[in-house]
Amino acid sequence: MDHPGDLDRRQSRTVNPLFPAHQQQEDEEQRPHQRRQDLHGQPAEQHRLPLHRRRISRPSDSEVIRLGNPGARDLSHSPFPLPGNSFVQRAIQFWVKQYSPATVQRPHFVGQGPDLALLRDYIPFLMNDRMTFSALVAMSSFSANIAATGSRDAPSESLRFYQSAVSLLRERLTDESQRSSDAIIVTLANLCAFEPTDLRCLSLGLQAFSGNYDAVDMHTLGIKQVVALRGGTSQLGFEGFLKTVATAWQNFYAARHSISLTDRRFFPEDGKFTYPEHPFDPDLCDIITRFRPGLTDIALSGLLSHQIINLIAHVNNWVQEVNASLQESDVYNLHELSQSSRNVTLCGEFLHKPGLTMVEQLLVLALTAFCYSTDTTRSMFYLTNAYLQIRCKHMRTLYIEVTGRNEAFMTWVATMLLATFEPASQPWFLGLSILRARPTLRDWQANVRICEDYFWNDGLSLRLASKLGYLRGTERQGQG
Repeated sequence: MDHPGDLDRRQSRTVNPLFPAHQQQEDEEQRPHQRRQDLHGQPAEQHRLPLHRRRISRPSDSEVIRLGNPGARDLSHSPFPLPGNSFVQRAIQFWVKQYSPATVQRPHFVGQGPDLALLRDYIPFLMNDRMTFSALVAMSSFSANIAATGSRDAPSESLRFYQSAVSLLRERLTDESQRSSDAIIVTLANLCAFEPTDLRCLSLGLQAFSGNYDAVDMHTLGIKQVVALRGGTSQLGFEGFLKTVATAWQNFYAARHSISLTDRRFFPEDGKFTYPEHPFDPDLCDIITRFRPGLTDIALSGLLSHQIINLIAHVNNWVQEVNASLQESDVYNLHELSQSSRNVTLCGEFLHKPGLTMVEQLLVLALTAFCYSTDTTRSMFYLTNAYLQIRCKHMRTLYIEVTGRNEAFMTWVATMLLATFEPASQPWFLGLSILRARPTLRDWQANVRICEDYFWNDGLSLRLASKLGYLRGTERQGQG
């Protein structure tokens, strides 16, 4: 019987690697054509994660950043509308290379990699408007800091750009001709993602990504009003992308207000998770025995809190209801299963809570991916991808132990990330690194058989199969 093992040992940085004199980092996304190791058929040594680093020299303050990822040399770029400096340049580099490829996509865009056609228009739009640019730098620099360090303390420069964006927004709203512009929508969306609870305090958090929502609600209602002035989301610009953004924030607002953030089953009043001890209470054992075999093993190991077990039970009950519903209704009416949005939001609330062990973080991450995979409306697309780009980027800097004891669990977590999220995204790279760190590498069919002991379905198998050709094609390019 496989057990997750002790995954609590972690190795976090004491300095911010985003803004030092010399930045060290080696991400697979910066070298997409390098030869990749075959993922099956041979044993591999146990590795510690993260696996890669490289040195990047610091640009001078006078440099103008080149926008776009390394494989998109023809992507247009423009000077900053504000004086350039290294802080701004690194914030924009993070947005262009880490954040935007997985989040800035039109609804009809299908393919591997970033939506370059959209980015060619969208990036100059952001860069040449002082208001949208200030909001972008505030959000991106804060996100980059969280991704690099895990710290929720905002750099003072991030706060300065935030305050500038708010001031410019207030000024723009006094002009009736500009109140419903795309620039207002974009600025409000970035302010939702970076909203301090107290402007006098530098100990801030990405409010929408950290669980503080008062100002997020205010800005979300602002988006709703602008959409109404425009005559609906279909009237927004950039070929449906801003519709995706506006819909995501409205859906997040609705989903969050439809779940109880004070439910004692999930969130104790004192904020401290409690762990069962053997012998388990009979009622708890009854709940656990209803799980899939792999999840039963983890729950019985004593590594999961009562609250995480309740979350698994909640998702498990939902899956059973969905399966029963599909047997009684038209399979094409999947858009009616709005509970997926609520469950993604609930999982996100757990990821915000301090004190989760590494095994619990990885488990909730996999649950988030599973619930998100059922969202055929893309209503959770933008925010889920945006949040997980930051979260998984940081998790790739932590120590994650992968051993024979927890191999089945790690296989499920990693395969879930690969099946659900797009290649070149941070969840994809996290999943790939975990799979490569296993003591015994298996083929993809063997991985799926393991996943069937956890939360899994045929749709995820099809998604995974559709991406294997891309991965192997990239490997062939690296060899050629």
